[in-house]
Amino acid sequence: MSGDYFIRMIERNEWEDAMALCWSVFLECESHLYSIEGQENFKRFLDDETLYRVFLNGGYPVCAAFFGERIIGVAAVRSGPHLSLLFVDRTFQRRGVATALLGYMIEYLLSRRTGLGDEKLTVNASPVGLDFYHSRGFKDTGPEQIKDGILYTPMEIMLR
Repeated sequence: MSGDYFIRMIERNEWEDAMALCWSVFLECESHLYSIEGQENFKRFLDDETLYRVFLNGGYPVCAAFFGERIIGVAAVRSGPHLSLLFVDRTFQRRGVATALLGYMIEYLLSRRTGLGDEKLTVNASPVGLDFYHSRGFKDTGPEQIKDGILYTPMEIMLR
């Protein structure tokens, strides 16, 4: 926790704001690296009703950093465990928010024994996130790839 912001798991009424933050940051910071197909597929992922239902049933943990009542960052994990979202409002980037969100999610995974996995955390890092993940100890597990218009490098970090 920081004096500027705090982190907690989101509640159901915060889902739309959390996904809107991810989309806004994607558009501002990353979309130029992706084809129209990739942009549309990412938007479909964020808008997916099935994903929302999985979240409601506790199968898609999502935490957020809050500055007052405003969501300024989001992290989410799907089974594997796999970090599927990590976005921070541009105004709050380079202030430790992404590192804090990542740490919070790792602690969540380790403390809850969620069945999502305990040994490693994977991520498909966008070109924009590569340096961040490398500096946090993630290692590449394969070359840069493109799937459904989404450009990424598969990475992992050992949790224990």
